[in-house]
Amino acid sequence: MKWIVVWSKRRGYGFLVTRLQRRKSRNWLKSIGIVIALGKSIWNGVTHNMLDDIHNHWKRAEAVRIKCLGVPTLDMDNVCFHVEEKSGGKIIYRHINILILYRGRNYDPQNQPVIPLMLWKPYAPIYPKLVKNIADGLTFEETKEMRNRGLYSPALMKLTTNGVYVIVVARVREAFQTEEVIRLDCTHVGMSDCKRIGVKLRDLASCVPILFKDEQIILWRGKRDQE
Repeated sequence: MKWIVVWSKRRGYGFLVTRLQRRKSRNWLKSIGIVIALGKSIWNGVTHNMLDDIHNHWKRAEAVRIKCLGVPTLDMDNVCFHVEEKSGGKIIYRHINILILYRGRNYDPQNQPVIPLMLWKPYAPIYPKLVKNIADGLTFEETKEMRNRGLYSPALMKLTTNGVYVIVVARVREAFQTEEVIRLDCTHVGMSDCKRIGVKLRDLASCVPILFKDEQIILWRGKRDQE
């Protein structure tokens, strides 16, 4: 039988919860009452203010519960890496978009690092053009045909504002096994988040964004070696 160590806000010490006990009490995560929402930043959600909140909560509790929403949930491995690196804690539990971050056995609240707060919104970085007029490996007519085919094809998924996108990458990879071009419906998500999602999927699913229009993302799987 496998054991999982969980730190609670109610108790000042670690206690063991078995898989069987966890199934019986599905609300055991609520015992850690502190919740910090993951925001937007260049660190995939880890902002200066969030780090300051984590260290302030660690003064009263050994662990905090972090709820991840939005674009950063496309790559939870990257989120976990940055959360641990920037905060100095250790993730002891991870389930879909919920993280439990432990401060460490030798954590001293009196000597916590001084983190400057972000009192203003930084300027957006200037990135190179995401969508080319003519996709690599295609002619102008073929690119236009791919875009029209994607716009009138049924949507693979419908993404919501500040949703949980953990399964999006796997669904896109699976769809590209049978489809050449797919569409993601991002209505009400916002054009800025649509472009962030497109960049993430380009790197994680090895595809080519060919169109962003009316909060719709059209992705092309690219040229295949066997073709």
